[in-house]
Order: sequence, then C-alpha cells, then structure tokens
Amino acid sequence: MKKIIILICLVCLAAVLLAAENSERRALITYGEGLSEAAPDTVVINLGVQREGLTAEDAQGALRKALGNVLEALKPLDIPDDSVKTDGYSLYPVYKQRKDASGGNYETEEIDRYRTYIRLSIEIHQIPQVGKIADTAIKAGVNRVENISFTLKDKAAAKKAAIEAAVANAQDKAKLLAEKFNIKLLTPFSIVEENISYGQQLYRNTSMIMADAKSAGFNLPEGKIQVTSRVNVSYEIEPFAAAATLPIQVSTNTQELIESAPAFAY
Repeated sequence: MKKIIILICLVCLAAVLLAAENSERRALITYGEGLSEAAPDTVVINLGVQREGLTAEDAQGALRKALGNVLEALKPLDIPDDSVKTDGYSLYPVYKQRKDASGGNYETEEIDRYRTYIRLSIEIHQIPQVGKIADTAIKAGVNRVENISFTLKDKAAAKKAAIEAAVANAQDKAKLLAEKFNIKLLTPFSIVEENISYGQQLYRNTSMIMADAKSAGFNLPEGKIQVTSRVNVSYEIEPFAAAATLPIQVSTNTQELIESAPAFAY
C-alpha cells in the first residue's frame, strides 16, 4: 500500500517538474502583419422607397405603385431576378405636432398620417452598371439611398495572400532579431492567426447620389478592397535552459523514482 502511494506521489512530482522544465523554454516571440488588395467584383446597392397616406391603406397603395415603377424601370438593365430582394418593410403612424408654451414641439396622440417604407437590396457583379442602376432607380421613385458597398465574391484568394504576407513579415522580424541578439532559431512551437479583416468600401453620401442622379448622373468612385491578417509566432531558440539549472533532475523512469525515493510513513 505504501509503495503505491509513493508511486502516485512521484508520478505527480515528475509531471510538475516536467511542466517547470517546459516553462523554462527560451523563446523568441514575434508577430507579422500582412495586407492584400483586390479590385471589388461585387456591389450591393441598398435603396429605399418611402411613401405616405392619410390612412394605412393609402400609404401602402402609394408604396406598391412606386415600388412597381422602380422594378419596371430596372427591367431593361437585365439584372437577374434573384439579385433584387426586399429585406426591410415598415408601416407606422405619424402623429400631429403641437407647440408648447415655450415654443417647443411635442407629439400629440392624434394621428396625422401613415408612413410606409420598403428597402431594396440589389447585388450585381458588373461594377460599371452601378451608376446606371442608381440613376434609373432614383428617377423611377426611390427616395432614399442607404449605402453602396463593394466587396469580393470569393475572398479566399485575398485572405491567402494576406496570410502569406503576414507570415513572411513575422519570419523576417524573427531572423533580424535572432541575428542582432546572436541566437539560433529553432522550429516554431506556436503559430496563431490572430485576425483577418476586410476593409469593405462603403459609399454613404446619399444626398450626393440623389443630386447626381437628378442631374448629369452618378459616377461611382473607384477603389480596392483591403484584406489584413496578423499572425503571432513563437520560436524556440538556443541555448536551451540546462537541466542542471532546475531544482531537481527530472527522470521519467518510474522505477528509478521509486528506488531513489525516501520512505514515507503513514
């Protein structure tokens, strides 16, 4: 019984000492950042049609008519049916306003009219078409442009390029530090991809788009999508922490531990 207890204690001791030895691992820890750029191949246009009426039915009828005009106007542009979606709808009362004694406005409980709104999302892969779509939709009845966003249909290639650049950056840093501090790099024991971010372009100047569409036309600004990556790399380096520097020399041979261990009295 005593020998079994001693064995359990010594196995635990060996695990603790091995953990201590690992904590003495000398390392060079660095990180790398990478950036890749790609021309956008996908644009999402978010448009809104808003109408009002004295009754909820009137407001909805005006909205249906306006939406029908917009969709009909877009047909000649050969936009695929599944690229045009409605992803938001609202109908709510607008209450009458009154002025208080100090001249400020307050909302009464009396309904003045009803307002209804529908949001259209149009996704296309022909970038040059965006200006024409915005022009056509606004002239046909769209009265809100929420945003125009640019993105990539397939982000895998841009992500790979960003990671490769981040890894190369981390390696260059590690080699420079090793050279300056006269140490030898060994195999990395930890590599962590910390972050991938996509710098999606957004064009949100609604008033400018509306004004352009009503005059000469909307000109789409050009740019690129930026994908960034960061990797953290930990290299083991020489010289290692010598075993003699540890409080006790560790042996994983259980029999040696039992034979050399003092007797425990229980």
